[in-house]
Amino acid sequence: MEIRVDLYSIDKYNYINCVSLVLAQYRGPNVDEFRVCCDLDDSYSSHIDGWIEFALSNRVHTIGLSLSIWLQPCEKSYRLRSLESNMFVGFKSLKTLSLKAINANDEAIEHFLSDCPLLERLVIHGNHALRNVKVVGPSLMLRYLEVEGCRFLETVEICDTNLVSFTYVGKEPKTMILKNAPQLVEVSIDPRGSMLCARAMFSKLSCCFSQLRILRLAFWHFEQEKLANYMLPELKNLKQFVLVVRRWSNESLLGFLAMIKNWTNLQRFVLQLKCLGFHRHDKERKPTRERNAARESKATKASVREAIIENTVTLEKIILDTRDPDRYNDNDNDNDNDSDSESEKFYKGLQSGEKQRLRTLVSPRVKLVIL
Repeated sequence: MEIRVDLYSIDKYNYINCVSLVLAQYRGPNVDEFRVCCDLDDSYSSHIDGWIEFALSNRVHTIGLSLSIWLQPCEKSYRLRSLESNMFVGFKSLKTLSLKAINANDEAIEHFLSDCPLLERLVIHGNHALRNVKVVGPSLMLRYLEVEGCRFLETVEICDTNLVSFTYVGKEPKTMILKNAPQLVEVSIDPRGSMLCARAMFSKLSCCFSQLRILRLAFWHFEQEKLANYMLPELKNLKQFVLVVRRWSNESLLGFLAMIKNWTNLQRFVLQLKCLGFHRHDKERKPTRERNAARESKATKASVREAIIENTVTLEKIILDTRDPDRYNDNDNDNDNDSDSESEKFYKGLQSGEKQRLRTLVSPRVKLVIL
């Protein structure tokens, strides 16, 4: 049995009453998955506590609580109260726990780790009460750990565990310790800062370099003249590398190819570019300036693609997504004016030219997919 509540559109009080009524009347089998997604703060704690008690009593396998309050100060987030050990009886079957926009202190997280013997996946987003995350000891079943946007976090310690995947998004904590994690093969780092910040944080995970299979790095900006300082160590067993770059339109990316030239076992390379050179909602922008920035951005991307094609002997497949994410996902009706229509035609023409040029460069043996 699975229960999901994702009713953002209805009145908040009706939402709460509807959820509480359904749970109070439920007489079915134990629930496998229980998820709640709604903008609720700590003033609704009595209701949220009751929903958690329902999950406890039904011995759920998966709990997902996403109580986003993006318009509220972080101190108003729902606060997970101090948990008594006997409350965890219902969590003996818990395998996945996702807590988003929930303030749970160190003690609460430690309880989940120590008293949920089957817990394999832990996701913590936007927890402003958390100061330390410690995953320590071979007895833990935890395999996947994801920590994002915990702005007051001071320590991350992962030691003597069988963790397989670790994702961290946010500023670098004061202390990050990782040792004796022989199963850790997937790492994702996004410091929401410069490439130097990403490299510094990644360097603290040196104990797993030789075993890494999947690596994802993201950063907001970089300094072209310091590109030599960004080089990553040789990762002999790396199979997949995802590089997310938020860059100004006039910054070259060719230097980043040096990162992967010595990774001889790399099978998949994903480069995601997010240009910061202009903003389509900037009312004072000039169409000519936007088009020049677009041309520079497209030319840079093309040069990177051509360099990869020329220097990759075993290349089998290329997937090229030419769509502009902002335009592709933008459904605002107020943008349907003549200027945006003309700009959209310009982008389509620019992308069409890229497609034709790329087809002439790619060998017939390489499968080319263009979106």
